[in-house]
Amino acid sequence: MARPMTADQTLAAMKRWHVPYREWTGWETRGRDPEHGDFSDVHGVMIHHTGSDEGQSDDYLVFLATRGRPGIPGPLCNAATDMDGDLWLIAQGRANHAGSGSSTTLAHATNEDYPGYTSELHPGPDNIDGNAVYYGNEVRYDGGQPMTPKQYKAALLWAAAICDFHGWSALSIIGHREHTGRKNDPGNCAMHKFRSDVAALLAAGPTTTSEGTTMASVLTPTEQAQLAKAGWLADQFAQGAQFEEQLDRIEALLTTGGAVKNQLDRIEADTDRIP
Repeated sequence: MARPMTADQTLAAMKRWHVPYREWTGWETRGRDPEHGDFSDVHGVMIHHTGSDEGQSDDYLVFLATRGRPGIPGPLCNAATDMDGDLWLIAQGRANHAGSGSSTTLAHATNEDYPGYTSELHPGPDNIDGNAVYYGNEVRYDGGQPMTPKQYKAALLWAAAICDFHGWSALSIIGHREHTGRKNDPGNCAMHKFRSDVAALLAAGPTTTSEGTTMASVLTPTEQAQLAKAGWLADQFAQGAQFEEQLDRIEALLTTGGAVKNQLDRIEADTDRIP
């Protein structure tokens, strides 16, 4: 059990471990509203995947993670890792990334008492809220193939930075599917290997230079507003395309219906001519 990192502590940890991070405006104070519970004690780190790497830009991923989606208000994660290997800081507070899950898994992650470097955890019944106790990283890929090398490295460094700050071992890291049987993310990412790779980083310690891990630039609020608008437009375009498909189906039905009506009219006319 530990108090969550502050925004300043998060930035210091990202820099110490040379995580290629980017900041999304307002992340330092972003979190769920207080009525949904506090992010007061943290026990571990959870890795997710978006389930798709097509049809959306990396910037739109971040916009969506911040805004949320129908039925699930944002923020949807504490960090989001794009395919270029940039890790976006989304929210410092509680995020809607884990949902309900297993208290058995939580106990193992807290006590670090399971063979997590050779196998994965099998979750018990969903009986706790994981949003209140785990940091969450949403990795943008479909899960059908491995993450990109830069993406995987960024996720490892982020997890190592958090574990290092709290004094945790890599056994405090779990995948979403280890939290609940309802999920299969992070897809094609064996969590025992992920933990082993983080453990190796922790044993070696942070590098003294940032060679091979370039710090990503921080976007200005104006640039981020432009990206948010682009994301909104992409969302509207997608909805428009779906609406157009519906119109096409309706038109086809009307066309078919019209042909049937013409046939019925002809039959009725022929019937009227029968003596």
